[in-house]
Amino acid sequence: MNLHNLRKLPDDDHKSPYNGSRAAIRDLPVSLHAFGGASVADRIFEQHRARLTALAYRMLGSHADAEDAVQDAWLRWRNQDHETINDATGWLVRVCSNICLDVLKSARRQRENYVGNWLPEPWLPSEGPKAEEQLIERDGLGQAYMLMLERLAPVERVALVLHEVFDWMHDDIAPLIERTPNNTRQILFRARRKMQRESDRDATPEPDATACDRDRLDAFVTAIGRSDVTRLLDLLAPDVILHSDGGGKAMATVNPLFGADHVSRFFVGIWGKRSPNERVFAITIEGECWILMAEGGGVASAICATERDGQIVDLFVHRNPDKLALFSTVLADAVEIGR
Repeated sequence: MNLHNLRKLPDDDHKSPYNGSRAAIRDLPVSLHAFGGASVADRIFEQHRARLTALAYRMLGSHADAEDAVQDAWLRWRNQDHETINDATGWLVRVCSNICLDVLKSARRQRENYVGNWLPEPWLPSEGPKAEEQLIERDGLGQAYMLMLERLAPVERVALVLHEVFDWMHDDIAPLIERTPNNTRQILFRARRKMQRESDRDATPEPDATACDRDRLDAFVTAIGRSDVTRLLDLLAPDVILHSDGGGKAMATVNPLFGADHVSRFFVGIWGKRSPNERVFAITIEGECWILMAEGGGVASAICATERDGQIVDLFVHRNPDKLALFSTVLADAVEIGR
């Protein structure tokens, strides 16, 4: 997903930059009356589960938290008088968003005790690709976008996700976040400004970036394996940033690394210390290519990146085993690319 649209700061309602790529979440509201009321409530909810999970993940950056939020929405849904609900889709999105807003405000979302850099969990959908294409929007699931959302206050995050990704208008968002439509516009304006990089030492991912394709990451891995610093400097943007997350459970950089020279030499240095039994794989998930280093049936490291003007501008390295465990379900589908 190209993130350059975040730089646009309109003063009024506008068409979402993502409108051309997917249908709005509320284009086809579902009325329970048309299906016989509460007798099909369970089926209606299951039709929305994947969409709600993706929504909650964007809000919270954690699969476990997203699943908890969706389960809470399910319990509230079960206790409703379904005959009074004309728009099941809108009702479920509103309730799930409110739950996520409460979670974002709560103490358990604070990460003061997290060791080192925190990165959002990689998005690995539970639904198969065909089913998911019919149920949820695909924008706003990459590491760069999710990490930029971390800069926002809870209300800003909820408003921006609903507006930019799910195509909700200010009048719809305002009552959910307990603001006026005009205040909602101001909140969205501030949110977009916060997601812009402020200086060369700002670790916010580059908004003018797209997900790296497989060929560029293959070239990156090949250059590291050959200790070819010159080639790495060609592949990396001068202002490239390395974001690494070990969670205190695996070796990782405590702070982001800035600059092509530092990043290239870091990768060459650690690559030579890898286990001789470690194998390198590549897999693309929802348009985001991942390099997976695996040993003994498990993933030890996972890397993805974004590029701008043909050069890698942000690298995201996962080392926390709790987050890497998510890749166990897709490792069999990955393609080995070298040692």
